[in-house]
Amino acid sequence: MVVLSALLFFVGIALLIYSVEELIENITKTAILTGVSAFLIAVLFTGMDFENWAFGVTAIIEGLSGVAIGSAFGSALFLVGVSVALAGVLVPFKPDVPSEYLLLLAVSPLFALPFLIDGSLSRLDGVVLLVIFGGILGYLYWQERRGQETFRDEETEEAREELRSNGHKSWYYLGLVGLFTLGMIVGSELAVEGARGILSAAGVNGTVFGMTVVGLVLSLEEILLVIAPVRAGRSSIAVGNIVGSLIFFTTGNIGLLAVVQPFTVDQSVVLFYWPAVFVITLLTAVFLYRGRIQRPEGVLFGVLYLVYWILSYVYFAGDSLITW
Repeated sequence: MVVLSALLFFVGIALLIYSVEELIENITKTAILTGVSAFLIAVLFTGMDFENWAFGVTAIIEGLSGVAIGSAFGSALFLVGVSVALAGVLVPFKPDVPSEYLLLLAVSPLFALPFLIDGSLSRLDGVVLLVIFGGILGYLYWQERRGQETFRDEETEEAREELRSNGHKSWYYLGLVGLFTLGMIVGSELAVEGARGILSAAGVNGTVFGMTVVGLVLSLEEILLVIAPVRAGRSSIAVGNIVGSLIFFTTGNIGLLAVVQPFTVDQSVVLFYWPAVFVITLLTAVFLYRGRIQRPEGVLFGVLYLVYWILSYVYFAGDSLITW
């Protein structure tokens, strides 16, 4: 059983890494052929975390609304506190993001606050949040199509040469983007199942297991989708993932959950988790506006995430602890 779980884990990790590498390449090629920036395609394909939403929907249907919304907010915190933090420390980069995009990022958690304060989200609330999220995506698309074309200078000549030689159309690469996005999801799921089997056999405490290994592996593609593009000189994909994910987690994700099934919101979400997400999102927008995610910023994000984890463990033990 342990051998099978280990095999499942390593197969999942291998599939995940391969899918991320191919996703980066095909996002760039799709951007070149369609005239849409790699930034926008990254927002659409990697920023909208379908895996997280699927997990949240399952939790909502099973009556675990705290776990569902905790997954959304916790993933947002993990993205910045671990993925962006590691990128700043290991591969410092200097993004150049339009200020209007960053303003939308900074205020995105505020859109959800009025719906959280009353302690419940109805289907109508969910529809409104989805409309807001769709409006943000529409604005980004309009800006990119009218010539904003964020980071187009990073799309390499090698990719252009390959496109000229093979003659494939844009739909071909767009299909590959979808395929490797699915590969990321399948790979992470296999890895999580394998890790669960390994640690179950080892008798590790369930809470420690969930907060460390499972949480890490579930979000492993987020780490790769930030660090790998930056190392490849395509920070537009990393920034698109960061901006798209944070906006999605605080608007679209919650909206989708409420549309599937209305749910109540624990008071700790408004008093602790939402403020944590707002602060980390605001800091991310500020650092991106300054045009630098380097070691000091990375260390600060990492420290803030550690403080959040400790406070969450000490004061909110139980179901609300689950943030992966």
